Amino acid sequence: MGNKNLKWVYLIGLSFIWGTSNFLIKKATSVFNGYQVGALIMIFSAFVLLPFGLKSLQQIKKKHFLTLFIIALFSTFIPSFMWTIAIGKIGVSITTILNSLTPLNTLIIGFLLFGVRFTKNHVIGLIIGFIGLSVYFLTGDFYQGSGDYIYSLLVIFSSLGYALNSNLIMNKLTDLSALSITTATFLLTLIPSIIVLYYTDFFSVYNGSTAQLNSLFYILFKGAIGTALAMVMYNQLVKVSSAVFASSVTYLIPVVALIWGFLDGEVVTMWQLISGILILLGVYVSNKLKNKYSDAK
Repeated sequence: MGNKNLKWVYLIGLSFIWGTSNFLIKKATSVFNGYQVGALIMIFSAFVLLPFGLKSLQQIKKKHFLTLFIIALFSTFIPSFMWTIAIGKIGVSITTILNSLTPLNTLIIGFLLFGVRFTKNHVIGLIIGFIGLSVYFLTGDFYQGSGDYIYSLLVIFSSLGYALNSNLIMNKLTDLSALSITTATFLLTLIPSIIVLYYTDFFSVYNGSTAQLNSLFYILFKGAIGTALAMVMYNQLVKVSSAVFASSVTYLIPVVALIWGFLDGEVVTMWQLISGILILLGVYVSNKLKNKYSDAK
């Protein structure tokens, strides 16, 4: 199959994997709490990646340690718990829509921490995205005083963590492969994740019931397929197409998540859909011109 057709296979495959794995995490949080699910995802991801990425760790030098630690803590460990808790409380549809802010947050963090210059498209995209976010909060739970808005903020904070990850990789870790970065990141979170899992009484409440076994399968899918395999597919997508084309997966993941949410009975209001469309439009406009940050997803 030629690259022209192969890139579409990777794009659609990634959209389905990421959109579906997020939906399965929602199913898992109906049995285990968000802290248990978040810890298990990181543990499974680490064990899946280690056999393939152990050799790549030889690339890592002393100068990389601090950056990798920051990525592991603020872009993987903490966001993993925020993400899973939010999915369990507000659903996969809204969580995925709000996470689409990641490319715009990547631009903001790049500007604040690394002196990245905004282009006209960046500014317009950020304004549109901000309007979309404002529509979401001013017409929903935040305006009405519901506690659910707190979980929406968790998604936005985790999005900032993912955005920090992209900036650090592009500015500090260009001499490392994606496999070595990802393997090191999950290896650094392995022991803390086991500690968190222990203190959530997971080993006391686990009894091997059908519901728990199904949830563990969902979490394993997220760790093995939604993280390890998806990373390889995304890197290959960039190779057979371009970083700009690969970033278009950002627009398809919410579509898959919305379909799963609809089938599962999630209710998405008209204003939430409008806000999601505005956020994605802002991402599209800001990525319209090829630039250093156009491959952030």
